[in-house]
This record gives sequence, C-alpha cells and structure tokens, in this order.
Amino acid sequence: MISHFRNRASTLLVGAVWAALVSLVFLWAGPQASPLAMAFAVASSVTWIAGGRAAGLWLRSSGRRRGPAAPAAGGAERIALLVCVCNDLDEAAVIRSSRQDVPVDVILLDDSTDAGVRARVDGLAAARGWQVIRREVRSGFKAGNLNAGIARLRGRYDAYLICDSDVVLDAGVARVCGSELADPTVAVAQASPAASVGKTRFARYFGPLLATHLGVTRRGRGAHGVTAFLGRGALVRAAAIDDVGGFPEAVAEDLAMTVRLRRRGWRIVDADVAFTEDYPIDYAAFRVQMRKTAEGAVEFLRRPGRMRGLRVREALDLALETALVPVTALAGAATLVTGAALAGTGTPPPIWVMVVSAVAAAAPLLPEAVRRARSQRLAAGIAFALAAGLLYASTTFVVLAAVVRTALGRRATFWVTPKTTSRRGVAETAALLRDEMLLVPLLAVGAVLVSGSLLAAGGPLGPAALAALFTIGMVRRARTERVLVSVPSSRRPATVPYRSPAPAAFPARSRTLAS
Repeated sequence: MISHFRNRASTLLVGAVWAALVSLVFLWAGPQASPLAMAFAVASSVTWIAGGRAAGLWLRSSGRRRGPAAPAAGGAERIALLVCVCNDLDEAAVIRSSRQDVPVDVILLDDSTDAGVRARVDGLAAARGWQVIRREVRSGFKAGNLNAGIARLRGRYDAYLICDSDVVLDAGVARVCGSELADPTVAVAQASPAASVGKTRFARYFGPLLATHLGVTRRGRGAHGVTAFLGRGALVRAAAIDDVGGFPEAVAEDLAMTVRLRRRGWRIVDADVAFTEDYPIDYAAFRVQMRKTAEGAVEFLRRPGRMRGLRVREALDLALETALVPVTALAGAATLVTGAALAGTGTPPPIWVMVVSAVAAAAPLLPEAVRRARSQRLAAGIAFALAAGLLYASTTFVVLAAVVRTALGRRATFWVTPKTTSRRGVAETAALLRDEMLLVPLLAVGAVLVSGSLLAAGGPLGPAALAALFTIGMVRRARTERVLVSVPSSRRPATVPYRSPAPAAFPARSRTLAS
C-alpha cells in the first residue's frame, strides 16, 4: 500500500512540476508573438520530459527493496547457454559464463564472417566439448541468429540462457533464473546488468554508470509494474519462444520480444542475480552504440500497431522509454537552433529555462553522480555529472542523423560495437565526424537566415565542438593507451585482454541484414 502510494505520488509530483514549468515558458513565449519563441517553448517542454521521467524513476526506485526470493521447486531443468558471436569472440568471457553451478550445455551461435574468428570459435568449442551452430543465410540480425539456432535445438531444452560474447554471467544465473521459471506464466527471468572492469580509461570512468542507471530504471519501472527483456543475461522459456513465433527479427529485438511476449500474456520478471558486460571501449565505440540505439528505437516506433493489445500503462511506458533517445535528440537540436536564433534577434530565452534544460538533461546521470559523491567526495560527483553530460551532448548529431535517416525509411542497421581501441589518422577522424560536418552547417545557415544574425550560428556549434574534442582526445590516447589486465580476486572475475585481429578503420556493420 505504501509502495503504491509512493509510486502514484512520485508520478503526480513530477507531472505537476513539469506542467508548472511548461506553463511558465509559454507565458514567456506568448507575449513575444514570435514563431521562434513558440518553437523554442515546445522544444524545451519536450526535452524536459526525459528529465522528469528520470526523476520519477529515481523516486520510485528509492523505496524498500525486496530481499532475494526463496528458490522455487521445479523450474527449467534442461538449459542451453546460447552465446551469440559475430566477429567478436571473447574466449575468457564465454568460459567464465559457462561455469554455472547447475548443468548447462554451451552452444556457440557463430555469425562471424572473419575466417580467423571462425577458426577460434571452432578451436574453443573443440577444446571444451561445445557445439557450434552456423547458418547458411545470414538475415534478421541477432534475432535471426537466435531463431536459426533454436530451430536446430527445438525439443532438446526447457529454456535458453541468452548471452553475448562479451557478457560474463555470475555462476548462479542459470540456477536463480531457472527457479523463477517454476511459475508457468513466466517466460523470461532477467538478470541485472553491470559494466565489467574497464579495459581503457574511457570505459573505467564511464562504465559504472551502466549499473547505476539501469538499476534505477529497472527498479523504477518494476515498481510501476513493467519489466523488460534486455536481450542478454536472461533465461527464456522455450515454450514461450515457440508460442510467439520466435524472436522478432529487428535491430531492437529485445524491445520487440518484450512486446510480443506481453501481448500473449507471458510475464517477464527480474531475477536477483547479475551479469557484467563490456562498456564501449572508447569514444568511437560509444558513438556506434548510440547510433544503433537510435536506429533501433525509430525502427520500432515506425510500427506502433505492434503494441496493440498491451495494457495502456505498459504501452505508454514502453513507447516513452523507446522514444526518449530519438525525440530528445530532435527536441534538443531544435532548442539549440531556435535559442540561438532568438539570441540573434535580440530576444534571448530566459536564463532559468536554459538552467532547467541543463538539469533535465543531467537527470539520468544524477544517481551515479550522487553515488560517487558519497563513496569518494563531492568534487568527484560533480566532475562526473559534468563529464558525462558533455559526453552525451556530444552525440547529439550522430543520434539526430540516425533518427532522420531511419525515419525517412532507411533500414536500421545492426551496428557491431568495436571491441578494440581505434587508431585513426586525420582522414579517418574527419570521417568519424561526418554527421556533424553535414548537419551543423545546414542548421547554422538555417538559424542565421531565420534570425538575420550571424550570432545564431553558435547554437549548433556547441555539440559539434564537444564531439571534436572527444574525438581528438581519443586519437591522442590511441598510441599510448594500454589495455588493463586486472588481478583476479574472489569478488570479481578477472578481466583479460581481448585478443582479436587488428580492427578495421571504421566501425563494422553487421551483415545480418533482414532479407
């Protein structure tokens, strides 16, 4: 009862604050009698939604947490660990994930096109007695790989433990998640994610944000009755997969599978067990991940009818969570351009509006900043909030370009996040920033033409300058960066260097495109 009251109160509080701020900004924009002012007010109001949602989830997640549930009798007994590989085999991670405290059969679903990686997959499987499954027609992204493997294994297993090559599962994942499947209505038992020990300074500094942010988001959404399948670190009931016709062959297969299962009445639950995965190893890899997230979200939102049949609360939550990245990018860019144009006309937006926008943008980062301030010192928390805020702001145009391309009908691409640091010359670095070089001049010229002042060109230059600074910093470190090899301990698995052929100059697209 108390939890329900807190959840409702947090929603009402956040909604009331947002409505009050929106009213104030429109009270300012109305007397201006300017389309620019109204556009700025609308864009600002939209960007504040993301901050309000983050604040609401944080309030909900701060309640009393349930202790570990008692192991249930029964559950999944025949479990297959499915490891998806696509030119990114991490032998050490796969071996550690295979060491479950209940029996599991390990199957490597290899979609690799690199002959060297394929040979390593075969060698690892031969040495460990594991099975390798490859498919002749590579389509449907990661979901297609899973569907092809499951079709070969149908009838042999009760459930499949989904794992990526860089994921390290705790030893109890199969057992704890398997006990959750004792409830016949549960289709997915989802473990909690965290970043592994970083192999570079970039990953070590920003990586802890993964566990904090996803932890707050999952607890906050769970308090509201919504739990999502994350696409890895989860045990999925074989009968549920068959019931919904397999994994949806989309870039955001985890989100699409969540919707497909819920429409059929299957439940998804959080399990009190964890897994770790690699955080993007450098800024180039981070941009690839953001591009993939944006394209997958827009691809999913292009077909809203797929959420028909869900409870209204679930449908709204999933739609809002999915839309945050692309919509915030669009609204953020519009805020920059219209704000700069207003400044160029001599009617700059109020300072308080820009302060609120900055706080809203930083809201998803605040739980990790607070954690660092408490565990280290206040300055560490402030420094992290500033650095992470600048990092995400620097991806404004790579996300915006991905949103525009996908919204205009271009098929989303399953981008493979690079697992090794980039070493780029001047030409390659310039190519990395091609979205900024294309969009910034267009937006700057548009702002100048609308306002009649050259000062208006400064708005879009901010995120582009940040992207250039992060890229230059990455290039300078590329020659001296050393991969971390951490000492094994009883509390955390050891991190070993990723051994693979030299990376290509540019992030690779997966060739598992939908046919």
